[in-house]
Amino acid sequence: MSEREKEQEQESAFRVTDRRQFTAEGEQRPRESEQSATSSTAQRSAPSEGGTEKKQDAGTSSARPSAQPKKGPDPAPPIDFSSFILSLATTAMVHLGEMRDPATGERQKNLAAAKQMVDLLDMLKKKTEGNRTAEENRLLDDILYELRMKILSENKVIQF
Repeated sequence: MSEREKEQEQESAFRVTDRRQFTAEGEQRPRESEQSATSSTAQRSAPSEGGTEKKQDAGTSSARPSAQPKKGPDPAPPIDFSSFILSLATTAMVHLGEMRDPATGERQKNLAAAKQMVDLLDMLKKKTEGNRTAEENRLLDDILYELRMKILSENKVIQF
């Protein structure tokens, strides 16, 4: 096969471009404009067993950009059943007006929404019966008790 035929085959060959912003090591990749300039000067690797040549990807070259990994808030801890239950309980507390709404910064009462969150927690309790740890059982029971008492207090059924 002549050099010209090889070049035409490479131009028409299927090509994959990695457009992710960060490398596997957490370093920032160069922008597309930088990549196009880099990829045109990329070195070719040795021919593979099939006789075709592969271009070295600019994102995998040994000359990595010196950009620092993006610094931001710490990643959220992994979600588990207890943190999910606490999230729902926090939402119920916002609806009861016990906590400020993160979106508006105001305290607003929405008893119907709070009751709905309690019903959701109760449904999860029934559906996960026998699959929870002792700590998860205690957490769920305590949260449901506290929320129900607050709803009763808001409805003026009981007073503390």
